[in-house]
Amino acid sequence: MTATTAPTPGAAIPLPEDRPRLRRLTRVAGSLYLVIFVVYPLSTFARSSLVVPGDAAATADNIRVQETLFRWGIAGEATIVLVEIVLAAVLYALLRPVSRPVSLAAALARVAEAVVMAAGCLVTSVFTLTVVADPGFLAAFDADQRDALALLFQEANDDIVLVWGFFFALSLVLTGWLVARSGFLPRLPGILLALAGIGYFVQSFGTFLAPGLTDTWALVVLVLAIPGELVFALWLLIKGVDADAWSTAASRAEHRKV
Repeated sequence: MTATTAPTPGAAIPLPEDRPRLRRLTRVAGSLYLVIFVVYPLSTFARSSLVVPGDAAATADNIRVQETLFRWGIAGEATIVLVEIVLAAVLYALLRPVSRPVSLAAALARVAEAVVMAAGCLVTSVFTLTVVADPGFLAAFDADQRDALALLFQEANDDIVLVWGFFFALSLVLTGWLVARSGFLPRLPGILLALAGIGYFVQSFGTFLAPGLTDTWALVVLVLAIPGELVFALWLLIKGVDADAWSTAASRAEHRKV
């Protein structure tokens, strides 16, 4: 009778069923990232294109005339909130062999970003639509006051973006660290993700501390964030992870009980 040898702790355990599951995970993650890349700019443009800075009446008139476009913007932002939550779970499942605590922290930060986006940006947009299109009891206020409220809500939306940016930045830095340390994904996308997170930190802190340089902070995000997130998304979608290295990392994590 042939003796069986127990697997060495830390060695890769052959798990052929992991391969299709991992491929699905990486494709889902990459696809969700691409959804964010497409839907978020479109939804933001649909809303912000109707806002005339400093002109409450023109802003309210634009929203009344193009209410459908504004509603599509709200629907797009709601889609992003849902996608971010699902993506947080998928990335946690994919990266937890590296470090469960850090992967959980990255996922929670991403969920917190989505919650702030929903509670802030979506609510202010709904309030704007209510004030402009169906004032109801706000009819007690005159038209100029209602228009001023609509513009206030939209300007507040821009500040709330900076708040959820803190959580998003933390998520990117932690995810970048996990990717760089994983061994089953290349280090470069991880480094680029961490730099993207730093870019969002710079934008959020910089805008609050030096609002006169808002355009500069936006440029920092454009330069640092887009390459990292896009490279990571395309790598997940096209190449995926090294399944053998992932199994090895999962086995080691199981033995560490981390």
